[in-house]
Parts: sequence; C-alpha cells; structure tokens
Amino acid sequence: MQGINFRQTLIGMLVLVIAFVAGSTAQSGEGSSIKKVAIVSFTVSDVAGSVRSGSVGSTSVPTLIKNTVNGMLNDAEKKLGKKWAVTKVSGFIDNAVYRKAGVPKTLSVFVPKVNGRDMPVFTEVSKEIKGGQLDPQKAKQLCKALNVDAVILIFSEWSAKTGSFVPTTKAITKNVFTVWDKNGEQVIKKRVDTVGKKTLGAGGIKAVNKETIGEWHESYKVSLDKIISSL
Repeated sequence: MQGINFRQTLIGMLVLVIAFVAGSTAQSGEGSSIKKVAIVSFTVSDVAGSVRSGSVGSTSVPTLIKNTVNGMLNDAEKKLGKKWAVTKVSGFIDNAVYRKAGVPKTLSVFVPKVNGRDMPVFTEVSKEIKGGQLDPQKAKQLCKALNVDAVILIFSEWSAKTGSFVPTTKAITKNVFTVWDKNGEQVIKKRVDTVGKKTLGAGGIKAVNKETIGEWHESYKVSLDKIISSL
C-alpha cells in the first residue's frame, strides 16, 4: 500500500511539473509572436499633488509636467524600437477607431499632446489606469485598427521621497508597463520604481523648476531601461 501511495504521489507531482512547464512555454511563445507594437496609452500622475506640494519655483508644476510628457513618450518609442517595430503615435493619433475607444478624461493625469491632440485614456477608474488595464475587446479592436500584434500602456506615477534618517528630498517615479496582444490578452506586465539621484531639498521643501523636473524624467528613463531589458 505504501508503494502504491508513493507512486501516486510521484505521478501527481510529475503532472504538476508538466503543467507548469507547458504554461510557461505558452506564455513565452505568446510574447515571442509579437513583432509590431503601438503605445496607445501614456499617462503621468502627480499623485496627491506630491510634486506640487512644498515646491519652490516660478513655473507651475503642472506646466512643467505637461512640457515633459511628450519627451517621455518619444523615449519609449525609441527604446522599444530596439526590440520591436513600433508604429508611432503621430501616425495614428487621428485614427477613428483609436479615438472612439477612449473615454472622458476624468482622472487627474497628464497625457502627451501629439499633432495638437491629447492621447486618449481608456478608463475612468484610478486603479485600472495605474495597473495598465485595458478591456480585452478594445485591445483586439486597437490591434486590428492599427495593424499591430500588440498595444502598450505606460503609466508613470510621480512623487517625492524624503529620507527618515537624513531628511533630504528626491524625486521618485513608479512605472507600470503592460502589453495586450491581438487576442485581447495581457501578455506582459512590469513595474519598476526608481528614486532620482539629485537632492532637491530637505524636510519636504524642494526646488521644482525647469532644471529639476528632469529628475522625474530621468528616473522614469532608468525604470524604462530596466523594464525593456527584462522583456
């Protein structure tokens, strides 16, 4: 009886291992089928006004962020171009299906303005935009309309971090990257948080201006490099 139980246990373990390997292979195969992509959503959030709070500078923080997001989008398209063929937003910003898939922008997020038009958002739910969520049907529609294998959503949350022992303040971005394929499945989800290198102030007071806003941009680029290198 003990021998039978042992064999049954061993067979059960082998079945689980085979199932795990099969699942991993399917996921890998799904990702490797992607050749052409488009970034359909790019959003930046000054979470709870953290960047604005305690800032010292003559230019408004919202204006500084608005002037930065297009450069962030350009960075993403350029860096992704080393892995996949990228259909640039400038080529489909007026696409009727793409525009129709968007929803009213009720959330306090910043988006790039391309050829005079804001990139749309696809949800009015905060946790969904932060998590890079996309309705599967919309993912299918967008892939077909833009003639790509997958669409990409990028979310960057900006805030400031003040040390507990040494109360210096630095920029920090929390970046989420998701990929949805033409079957309406989320095949990739990555998140990388990065703290800026330069000290912007202390005790919650910080200098946010045309020069220092680049600390958030740079920390986002560091995160993006890590995300892309892990794909």
